[in-house]
Amino acid sequence: MKKTIYIATLTIGILGLISNVRAQQMPQTNLYNENIFNINPAYAGYNPTCLEAYVGHITQWVGVDGAPSTNYLDIHKGFGKHLGLGAGFISDNTTMINRFSGNVSASYRIGLGENQNVRIGVSLGVYRVGVNTEQAIVQDPSDDVIQGSRSGMTFNNEVGIIYNYKKFLIGVSVPQAFETSASYETGATEGEFGIERHFTAFSKYEWSLSEKIDLEPSALMKKVGAVNQFDLNLMGTYNKIISLGFGYRTDVGMLARLRLKFKEVFVLGYAYEFAGSNISSYSSGSHEIMLGLTFCKEKKESPRVESEAPPVVVPEPIVEPEPTPEPEPIPEPVIEEEPAVDPEPLPEPEEPKLTDIEREVFKNEIQFELGEATISQKYREKLDEMINILKLFPELKLEIIGHSCDRGSNVVKQNISQKRADNVKRYMKNNGVADTRVSSKGFSDSSPISPNDTEANKAKNRRVQFILKE
Repeated sequence: MKKTIYIATLTIGILGLISNVRAQQMPQTNLYNENIFNINPAYAGYNPTCLEAYVGHITQWVGVDGAPSTNYLDIHKGFGKHLGLGAGFISDNTTMINRFSGNVSASYRIGLGENQNVRIGVSLGVYRVGVNTEQAIVQDPSDDVIQGSRSGMTFNNEVGIIYNYKKFLIGVSVPQAFETSASYETGATEGEFGIERHFTAFSKYEWSLSEKIDLEPSALMKKVGAVNQFDLNLMGTYNKIISLGFGYRTDVGMLARLRLKFKEVFVLGYAYEFAGSNISSYSSGSHEIMLGLTFCKEKKESPRVESEAPPVVVPEPIVEPEPTPEPEPIPEPVIEEEPAVDPEPLPEPEEPKLTDIEREVFKNEIQFELGEATISQKYREKLDEMINILKLFPELKLEIIGHSCDRGSNVVKQNISQKRADNVKRYMKNNGVADTRVSSKGFSDSSPISPNDTEANKAKNRRVQFILKE
């Protein structure tokens, strides 16, 4: 039987458009900045209270017949602070080659102290490759190698690790850490395919320039055998809603990305990969679109219970006694007068003391909108109640402490927290509380009452608290 020289040449020609055949064994997504789980199983359940799902489609090298087309689905969820589970599915097709992989993943979080942790992940699954040679153009159509299609299946595996410190993240993953292969045969033809070990490293940092503008630089490195490829990216975000980014990939060229977020639930991503110099004459580039969903379960807080008021005692009705007959008058005895003695002075009445109910009033905290220091109308009644208590007890003093969430630079966060405390102090002064009895300080974001991981928790941290000094 003749060697399959022409079929091999055609297959290599299609796959070789990306600089090396082996590099295309794992389909490449350009929106990994948003869907990190796609490139590292350790990201499964990264947010312990959220379920994340992403579905995407990639069309490569538009204008080239038989160019790869990829569809993927990723879903993962956290179960408590330490465990994360997920699953991923990828379908990758060309004219003659179709590939499918399905994986389940698990990750475990290890805390390293305040604001830092390590996650370790592993993924296991199946990898199937099918080759339909009926579409091949060869010199000898009677060659057995093109009579029908062939396919084979093998196991897929991946390990990964991610280190996180505050807003910095770096991770390494090894797809096909244990190289596997599978055999196939069609008629008299036998063959074998396998997946080579890959190596991927990724890092990013979220940098807040102000309350509404964020920058996110990131880098990605991929290695298969002796082939290396690097990505450098920069993404800018306005008001946590719209993001625009650009990147550069070696051996490919420029990348452009667009991301839209809606109410912290939906994310729509688009990436465009400019055609490299080796195919620019044939293709207008590659496109990728992705839709993501995030569902987070807020932590339930125990409602604050005010101190119980003293029970109301209803006095019993007074019943007048029946009249008794007047006794006969008894002659008064003669009593010698004793010297007059001055009565003892009565004790002075005690000053009123602060009750537990009144102390509880100062445990109410006032919250603010993002970037705002104005006191909303719904909190003014609480402030008025505090002012009335301060007027009843002139010896009391009050410390007002302002806080912010983690958005913005250190200067912005310090200024907004101080301004919030000063505005509350000014309100009390304008309503009759002496300036010497109230102090105000700004603590920036140094004392959060909730982790700054969701919008709801960030809103709780934008507050003013009160410390009563008796």
